[in-house]
Amino acid sequence: MIQNFRHTPMNLSLIGFMGSGKSTIASRLADNLGFDFVDTDALIEKTALKSINEIFNDEGEGVFRKLESQVLEDLVGREGLVIATGGGIVTNKRNIQSLRELGIVFWLDADVDSILERVSRNNERPLLQTKDPRKTIVNLLSQRSALYNQCCDERIPTDDLSVEEISFGIAESARLWFSKMS
Repeated sequence: MIQNFRHTPMNLSLIGFMGSGKSTIASRLADNLGFDFVDTDALIEKTALKSINEIFNDEGEGVFRKLESQVLEDLVGREGLVIATGGGIVTNKRNIQSLRELGIVFWLDADVDSILERVSRNNERPLLQTKDPRKTIVNLLSQRSALYNQCCDERIPTDDLSVEEISFGIAESARLWFSKMS
């Protein structure tokens, strides 16, 4: 349920842990709503002229997080966007404020098993290049869950829903939100 109504631009941001479906769902949702799809990780790669892995390897997570904050800040003031964010974007308090300024924020919440199954197919996850990815996921989720909750207007458990079901639910919530604004 949407927690509260506030004046907000007509944008939707998707937050959540890596592998929760943010990019896939945001792309589908943007098509369905006629909005522009924006992926903050893709913007970071375009800005840095490097892949996320290269940024982490060459310059470290700190530089990545600064780039992440900058590309998010650059979106403030625009409308008609569905934004897929990186899983750690909420670790910077200013990013939480920027996301809330941008529009409605949906937390795509997935459990550890779902995340592990989804991300195990992808070697492009620098934070999971560890001996025990499951333990890393559990630790990162325990650090971030309260931040996701603080940032979001609505939490959507994604484990047992299809992309279509999630997209439809978010679109309907957004329509309700925006109808209350007019």
